[in-house]
Amino acid sequence: MTDITNVTGFLRLWIFKLVVVLDVYSRFPLAWRVFSKEPSSRDMANLVGSAAERFGKSKHFVTDRGAQFGGRPFVEKLRVLGTRQRFGAIGQSGSIAVIERLWRTLKEMLALRFLPPLSRRHLEEKIDPGLFYYATLRPHQGLGGATPAEIYFGLAPVHLEAVSPPRASSRDPAHAAEPPFELAYADRERRLPFLIRSKRAA
Repeated sequence: MTDITNVTGFLRLWIFKLVVVLDVYSRFPLAWRVFSKEPSSRDMANLVGSAAERFGKSKHFVTDRGAQFGGRPFVEKLRVLGTRQRFGAIGQSGSIAVIERLWRTLKEMLALRFLPPLSRRHLEEKIDPGLFYYATLRPHQGLGGATPAEIYFGLAPVHLEAVSPPRASSRDPAHAAEPPFELAYADRERRLPFLIRSKRAA
């Protein structure tokens, strides 16, 4: 499926259009792009074509009934791909709930409402690590704790092998066990944390 969401820029001087093509089953983002104005039907056709080239064709493709998705370039692209178009109800909350949750999660993770982007390039620099984090590092409750990448590529969820960290054997910091993990971040603004195995741990 695909959808378009608005992202308001600094001082509300711009309204950017963020588009993501999403695999519904896994929640894995297949392609994305930021536009400075409302994308055309041809823009959407090109984005879907790019996703199909990288990840293959789909049997069905869900959109709302926006003008871009009813335009000839988009409809023709789906016809060439052999993909059947299906519709969610435009303006109806929950009609395309999976991608609506993506928008909410992404905007909250990146604090896009409180730290609005200064330019389209600035927004792209936020979205790129944000979608990487969403797809590969952030466990999803709706996927049983797996990540979208693990589901999409058929990988065993890493969380199934997780073990509890060791408890400190002493209250004396000098004799405390070295923690087995360190905190790292997927973005420069340090809003996307994840754990890595510590090089100092035995």
